[in-house]
Amino acid sequence: YVGGWFTSIGGQSRNRIAAIDVSSGTATSWDPSADNGVLTMQLSGNLMYVGGAFSSIGGQSRSRIAAIDVNTGISSSWDPNASSYVQAMQLSGSLLYVGGEFTSIGGQSRNYIAALDVNTGAATTWNPDGNVSVRTMQLNGSVLYVGGEFTSIGGQSRNRIAAIDINTGTATSWDPNSNFNVYTMQLSGSVLYVGGEFSTIGGQSRNGIAALDVSTGTATSWNPNVNGSVNSMLLNGGVMYVGGNFMSIGGQSQLYLSTINTETGAVK
Repeated sequence: YVGGWFTSIGGQSRNRIAAIDVSSGTATSWDPSADNGVLTMQLSGNLMYVGGAFSSIGGQSRSRIAAIDVNTGISSSWDPNASSYVQAMQLSGSLLYVGGEFTSIGGQSRNYIAALDVNTGAATTWNPDGNVSVRTMQLNGSVLYVGGEFTSIGGQSRNRIAAIDINTGTATSWDPNSNFNVYTMQLSGSVLYVGGEFSTIGGQSRNGIAALDVSTGTATSWNPNVNGSVNSMLLNGGVMYVGGNFMSIGGQSQLYLSTINTETGAVK
């Protein structure tokens, strides 16, 4: 399942969302057809939760967030109605944590981050109250790691990255202090890999990509050193797939897309 700003993919006309056969690369018949960008997805059983910039998707009016039937491509009745872009999601049981540029969602005032009931679409009382947008999330037990453009969240000053208690909504003492925006995260055991536009994070000089200790918030020695920004990462075993606006990474010329060894930081 893929989302973005495209109007054709896999040999078919598909507006911003599609399902791709992983063997052939062709688009399946599934076609929810969004009228604007799809920026984040979370699969749960026969529903695909999607967020983005759209106002219509799956044959229904849906303001920037929806739940799509993976068989029919039709939006369910679930309708939290976000006031602006939804850019990040993490599902945990009956709750969907969401981040973005909104200031209201699920029938409540919520600044850039919220927890939604997956049955009703209503926002819970959980309210970390960011001051600028949340772009990425990773859930780890009772802690939700968040990254974005904010400088305050969970009642604390936190520069573009923080750890939020999922019970209280307050920021923990974990504070890597990024000097610029964080766009993507991948969690692996005791390490949180992060990408963005920063040049310092976790107390170290790190250009666009870093690995942070989840206990201390300090950057590890892993240092692929991107010459631009990292916008997307996906971890698979010992390989990190990396996408962004860069021309070199890990000491090699790599245009926008690369695979990095998670132990050495070298290009695979």
